[in-house]
Amino acid sequence: MVFDSVSAADKIAHNQDLLTLILLGLPTKSLIKFKCVSRQWRFIISDPDFCLSHTRRHHRHGFLSPTALLLKGERFTPPSEFSIVPLKHYSKVPFFHYINDSDVKILQSCNGLLICESYRRSFLICNPTTKSFRKIYCPSNSCYNFLSRFCVSLAFDPLRSPNYKIICVWESYREPCKLNLDLYSSKTGSWDLSVISFEVDEEEPIELNHGVFCNGRIHWCGYGSESLFFDVENECLETMPMALPVQMDALEECRYFGESRGVLYLTVTYCMPVCLEMDIFEMARDYSQWIWKKRVDLGDAVRVFPELELGCVEYGPGFSGVCVIGSEEEDEPMVVVWADGKIVCFDLRQGAWKMVYDLGPGIKIGSLYLGEDDHLHHERFHAYQYFENLSCL
Repeated sequence: MVFDSVSAADKIAHNQDLLTLILLGLPTKSLIKFKCVSRQWRFIISDPDFCLSHTRRHHRHGFLSPTALLLKGERFTPPSEFSIVPLKHYSKVPFFHYINDSDVKILQSCNGLLICESYRRSFLICNPTTKSFRKIYCPSNSCYNFLSRFCVSLAFDPLRSPNYKIICVWESYREPCKLNLDLYSSKTGSWDLSVISFEVDEEEPIELNHGVFCNGRIHWCGYGSESLFFDVENECLETMPMALPVQMDALEECRYFGESRGVLYLTVTYCMPVCLEMDIFEMARDYSQWIWKKRVDLGDAVRVFPELELGCVEYGPGFSGVCVIGSEEEDEPMVVVWADGKIVCFDLRQGAWKMVYDLGPGIKIGSLYLGEDDHLHHERFHAYQYFENLSCL
């Protein structure tokens, strides 16, 4: 029996096609470790075609699923420190210790890759799963001007192409309100300069700093009646409508703009004495309008989780941040909220609040960086979805 087992192992080891097929079925973290087994295994697992095939095997209905959320505080957290909220299993993500740069800022997460800002207008494309990164410098025409606006976004969908593109929107001090769009392609390793030039209405601002990649387009959130999106493949700029507030008797306090499984979502919270309600909008598939889905009341979460202390800060949001993610079992998404140091979510299909992650008694997310006179709700977070995969740079 021992001889037969050894013989079978030898047959697999000498049949690279069969070995590759077996390795494709293994989890990402296991493959990272198995690179050390032998030179042959390292060669197979490091091959870009293998990495792409492995990533494409781990999708659901044509979309990848995040395995964790990275919460980054706006005011108090050090440049490279995050709170990690596992969505599937606990996975410690070692951020940036492999990059010789002490001041790295995440700008966007996109299907397994992160685009980060580094020193002197350079950018890093990172895959934290494989601890790999590539430094890309700004095109010279936008880098050396005194710019009032300078924004970059990442477009990457490994289920359609192994290549990614960087969209750089910048404004020269010589021509205020006129924006130029440069485009970098990983396939060619070069920039196309001033692909598009356009103007924006200053009275209806657009949040160009936070681009959202969805359905092959980079979308920006506008605060007027219209906003913009850039079709990456066709290299054209188009308009889309923006949602109007439902709570007409109160000013808007904050909003979240993001996507889940090919659908854009917008949440709006209003400035009220007890700010615990948010409206959730979904963009129609044909981009014709925003559809109001539901008004969520965080007060209902307190009845489910009495330990939450919400509504403590007058005219301030009763939470530190929000994110919309897909549900593994259902078509409807979940609205994830970090409130009072805990992570809860509202399941839109079931209409119920659930606990996503609880650190337990003692330390709460965000509490380490608060001053004596600050309340936990004063800290605001950005959420970046983390996709565990082998995507190459």
